[in-house]
Amino acid sequence: MLIRKRKVLTLLVVTALVLALLAGCGGGGGGGEAGGGGDDGPITMRLASNAPLDHMSNALNEEAVEMIYERTDGRVRVTYHPASQLGDYVTVYEEVMMGVVDFMHGTIPDSVDARLGAAYMPYYAMGYEDLPALYGEGSYLFNVMHEISAGQGIEFMGFLIEGFIGMGVVTEPNDEFVPGAPKGIKMRAPGALIALLFPVEDLGYTAVTVPYAEVPTAIQTGVVDGWNGGTPNMNYAWLSDIITTMYVNYMHAECTAYIGSTRSLDKLSPEDREIVIDVFLEQSAKSFYVAEENEKDYMRRLEAAGIRVVDFTYEQRRAHADFVRENTWPRLEAEFTKELIDNFRAEADRVQN
Repeated sequence: MLIRKRKVLTLLVVTALVLALLAGCGGGGGGGEAGGGGDDGPITMRLASNAPLDHMSNALNEEAVEMIYERTDGRVRVTYHPASQLGDYVTVYEEVMMGVVDFMHGTIPDSVDARLGAAYMPYYAMGYEDLPALYGEGSYLFNVMHEISAGQGIEFMGFLIEGFIGMGVVTEPNDEFVPGAPKGIKMRAPGALIALLFPVEDLGYTAVTVPYAEVPTAIQTGVVDGWNGGTPNMNYAWLSDIITTMYVNYMHAECTAYIGSTRSLDKLSPEDREIVIDVFLEQSAKSFYVAEENEKDYMRRLEAAGIRVVDFTYEQRRAHADFVRENTWPRLEAEFTKELIDNFRAEADRVQN
């Protein structure tokens, strides 16, 4: 009888331990291993960004994390990992496709589909006033990105505008306001994106492909006389002790994007899924205006640092846009398709004429 009681007691203890262990495993995890939410605790997901710690986008991303937690009443918790903590943007993009990382803010690589590089079309938007119609939710470009991304298991959730690209130089070009005139200087251009390489050539510069990380050294050693590829913010943060002039010529909008893994989003309730997507769309729209104020601030900082800032007038931008659309856009048809270029042209005409 005593033996039977001991066996029953042992069985009860073991059962209690197993139940306690199972209860302890019910919380959320990260990177696509989220918990069930509700009574089981919040679902925990990860947002990766390749933005450096002092970048304007971090405030928007941190605010998005808070908004998601508050609007889901704590059912969804997002942890933020800036400064490429989870890997470079190409690696993270692939992990979002697989559901290993839940959300990303960063550059959309065009290695999977060349049309994704159309986000960097030169002289598509000519200023901040064009951004909502050409880059905002429901725009032609937004819908193209959304459709292509959906086929890769990705939810496209809006562009994050960081400013407009210009040129920082140490040698003054010839006839800088005359598109197509020989400029007489070597200009760095990124070789990976022809949408950024071709216009540099067509505008009259000698284009030299230099990796992004090597730009400061290339300018200092005379490999190039300047670079195309930086906003006023980036020129100040990275090259303010090197360049002598910044041409704010609005060659293209510097846009990263918010994307999410459809596998991760499918783990949320329909209500929470909609909340999460709406938050990122809201921050995307907000970036259009934050970027403009940020750009004005850094243009002032550049001037205070002794750098000449040449802000192109609308008429000068218009002349460059007309030239690039006539000469460069046809060269991009092989990469992006004629249909896409024709639709871009129609959209630009609708908004700007």
